[in-house]
Amino acid sequence: MDKEQKEGILDWALHRFREKGVRSVTMDEIAAHAGISKRTLYEQFGDKEQLLIECLKYHWAQERQILADYAEEGNHNVLELILFSFNQKLAVCRDTYPGFTRDVMRYRRVMEQVRMYDKNSSREFIAALKLGVEQGLMRGDIRFELFEEFLTAQMRLLYEEGVWRKYTPQEVFRMILLVWLRGISTEEGGRLIDAYMKNEMGF
Repeated sequence: MDKEQKEGILDWALHRFREKGVRSVTMDEIAAHAGISKRTLYEQFGDKEQLLIECLKYHWAQERQILADYAEEGNHNVLELILFSFNQKLAVCRDTYPGFTRDVMRYRRVMEQVRMYDKNSSREFIAALKLGVEQGLMRGDIRFELFEEFLTAQMRLLYEEGVWRKYTPQEVFRMILLVWLRGISTEEGGRLIDAYMKNEMGF
């Protein structure tokens, strides 16, 4: 199986997982769409859990590339990069079945990969916030390591309490930006957040 065919399977499978939930999508369905036997699918990706891991890794790599391309387009400050990343995640959430995250949490090996990804993302997020202080966009009196742990815990609680089923992704992300990110920004950073939310996110 060549790279293009493999990526096509990953792209379609992840779309179906997000659309219907992981448990609702079968390996037979994925193999049929790809025009291959189920045996070939298992030989290439292993079991369903491993396929889901490969789908997420593929998505994360795409996410990074999109952000890198945006960063190269112009002289963006760090807050613009953070907001762009938030907007990309919002776009994904809009098209995702609310039970997708709960399904993912049922798979031990998948969650190990998610925790590893989150750990790396947290380090990069903290570094970005500290750079924001140098750019005059983030307050310098914030301990960002503590802020990031607080934010992570709040996000986990949102999933555990089923908040994503009761409110739209737009409402959740608007609250994140207004309460959490804006709260640690300078006046200049706050103005930038307000403008981005209005012009790019429709809030």
